[in-house]
Amino acid sequence: MLQVGKKPTKNEKLLRVDTVYGMLCDGKARSDILRQSAELWDISERTCDSYIAEARVKLEEDCQLTRQAFMAEALAGYRSIRSQAERRGQLMVAKTTLDAMCSLVGLDGKTA
Repeated sequence: MLQVGKKPTKNEKLLRVDTVYGMLCDGKARSDILRQSAELWDISERTCDSYIAEARVKLEEDCQLTRQAFMAEALAGYRSIRSQAERRGQLMVAKTTLDAMCSLVGLDGKTA
């Protein structure tokens, strides 16, 4: 039977849940998360399942963006890509990025 380590502090638990959150974002399977968590923190399957449940709640909260918030994030990402492309002289990449930005906000003349 797996020996259980000492109870973590509040901050340690938050860090563990954030680590499991990252594993979920990376597409890790439950079995992989269980194994890695046992290796990292010497915790039981039940404790790990609790961390997974908390991490999934955080994941759902992060995915509940409004359309405006999502567009703002997407446009910021496109701006960054376009700026980097222009600095490197990659004008076709910059133009393609600008086209994608126009399409995102509906300025491409196409109907959704």
